[in-house]
Amino acid sequence: MRQVIMAVVAVLVFSFPISIKADETTSLHTWKELNHTSDQILQLVKQEQYEEAKQLLDYFSVSFLDIDFQQEGITMTSLRTVTGSFEGAVEAVTSIDMPLDKRIYQVTAFRLAVDALSSEHHPLWLHTEKSVMQSLETMKSSMTEGDNQAYQHRFNEFLRHYNMIRPALLINIEPQELQRIDSQVTYLERMRSENLDQDNVVSHIEVMEAEWTNLYNRVKEDSADPSLWWVMFTIGGMITMSLSYVGYKKYKAEKQKVRVKE
Repeated sequence: MRQVIMAVVAVLVFSFPISIKADETTSLHTWKELNHTSDQILQLVKQEQYEEAKQLLDYFSVSFLDIDFQQEGITMTSLRTVTGSFEGAVEAVTSIDMPLDKRIYQVTAFRLAVDALSSEHHPLWLHTEKSVMQSLETMKSSMTEGDNQAYQHRFNEFLRHYNMIRPALLINIEPQELQRIDSQVTYLERMRSENLDQDNVVSHIEVMEAEWTNLYNRVKEDSADPSLWWVMFTIGGMITMSLSYVGYKKYKAEKQKVRVKE
């Protein structure tokens, strides 16, 4: 039975057609290179090697402009978003007195935006789920405990995370969804400038927690590689058929033995 299953899997795996056009291969190579370059820039900034990071940003700019945006189906919104995050990265590596943490945040925003534009499946910004959800949780805990100073500090931390991933969100999610999230953040900012009502703040943060949880879960599902799911379902179906066939053969053999005995 094991040999039958392995044979089915082998046939399925090797029977998939591999046909990639030359222009598609070139496009994939270009995006992979740009993604890698943006990651190198971020690593250099973390190491405070700003001159080297600036040189790579110049190289990125030239390579990025070589892309046929219309052929790639890149919208003007996505193009403006990447351009804006690129300018933020340039500012981060050329500024004289910008703090290191702000430099890293701005270059990370650029890194996530490039990845959101170039990655078809599972964008990097999904890995921010833990930090974003933890920020919301600590904000809620601080407000519940009545510690306004801690709440303000946690809220500023959340805003840094949000501003860092917002360019990637602008590329990857629907405008109305981002508008809803923006409105929730704006409402929370407006409340902090007034006399904070503990119940209202906590209730609103819980709404935001639900919104962000749904966002992360939905994008995870949407960004799963459909070809992988197809392979899994196909192989799973064939294995089920094989097991059923083997079981049927075994049943017939046992039934035949009973007849012989009779």
